Amino acid sequence: MVSESVKHPALKDVKSSFEGLSGAIVAHSKWLAEWNKRIICTALAEDKNALVESHQDCCFGKWYYGEQPTFLRQKQEFIDIEKCHEAVHEQMCSIVSKSASKASITSSDYENFMRAETAFSWSIVKLRDELHSLLLSFDHLTGTLNRQEFLRILDQEYARFVRLGEPCCLVLLDIDHFKNINDQYGHAIGDKVLFSVTSYLIDHLRPYDSLCRYGGEEFLICLPNTTLESSYAIVERIRLDLSRQEICIPEGGCVKMTASFGIASMSVVSDLDETIKQADKALYQAKAGGRNKIEVWKGNARQETR
Repeated sequence: MVSESVKHPALKDVKSSFEGLSGAIVAHSKWLAEWNKRIICTALAEDKNALVESHQDCCFGKWYYGEQPTFLRQKQEFIDIEKCHEAVHEQMCSIVSKSASKASITSSDYENFMRAETAFSWSIVKLRDELHSLLLSFDHLTGTLNRQEFLRILDQEYARFVRLGEPCCLVLLDIDHFKNINDQYGHAIGDKVLFSVTSYLIDHLRPYDSLCRYGGEEFLICLPNTTLESSYAIVERIRLDLSRQEICIPEGGCVKMTASFGIASMSVVSDLDETIKQADKALYQAKAGGRNKIEVWKGNARQETR
């Protein structure tokens, strides 16, 4: 495992979490409205949501204790919601218990309930807003990070590189002859190629690697804890596997997918912008050399091609 390396959840996990939480919030709002109605109408004696462990059986509880992505379960905001939710049901149980025993329900009882409800509502809305912000960090066509979010992660990785001295490499890749694919088969097929390439990359990169759509058909990859040699081995495997992939055309035939790659290593004498430029220069050499190749930036020395 790479120490302190930045991990970013996948788009599908963020999207499912956001949609699930949004639905649970709507269900809870309906439940709260019904609960307030029952308080006003004093119809509380038999309320299944006031039973012990009822916080697990209500609509929100079924979502919360259901199957959730690992990234969400590890978020402190998600963890903290549990006690807030339990507190709402505990206050509700207290009110129902008083109602069942014909005891008076005071304004303090209701205020305690609403205090717990307010804290709970604030916590779930805060989590929903954070998930929404995460959704905005993606390029939704390809499922990769957008440029702004990726550069934020790069800043953290560069700081980690400087602090710990662990190697880190950047890879810039360009899908070969992409303009020809768009011109010959149309943008729908072009989008399918983009999606297929990035889906492969997302599935085959390491969990702590980061990937973004840098522009058009160019993608930038951050490989923490890798030297130029180990980065080359990772990228060569990707290059070979991609070259074996095909996209079938509805009218018949297939489109081959290949890419060219440029690799540069982070250095204390070069800032991030310069390192990206070095990867771009290496990529240019790979494309000039016939495409479907890898070039490694080695400063003024001759670059290596295989």
